[in-house]
Amino acid sequence: MADWKVERTGELELQLSGALKFSDITEIRKTVDHLLGEMSGTVSVDFSGVDRVDSSALSLWLCALRRAEVLGLTLKSVNVPSDMQSIAELVGLEQCFS
Repeated sequence: MADWKVERTGELELQLSGALKFSDITEIRKTVDHLLGEMSGTVSVDFSGVDRVDSSALSLWLCALRRAEVLGLTLKSVNVPSDMQSIAELVGLEQCFS
């Protein structure tokens, strides 16, 4: 059973929950990519249900931003975990959540 979940919770909102970790990030990314492909406009990505992250969570966000750009979407991050923000700051990418 997966230790994570990605679901569309509204017309323009995705909710991520559980653990965003390296061992699952490829499957999580596929799910996010698929759901983004069904959306348009500005999409809110809510991380409030995320309880664990590693550096691959930042990679997931950067890939989602790139996918959104290709699709003509704008992504807005909401409730980004402090650990994920710290990883971004450590590598000089804190602006990716603006």
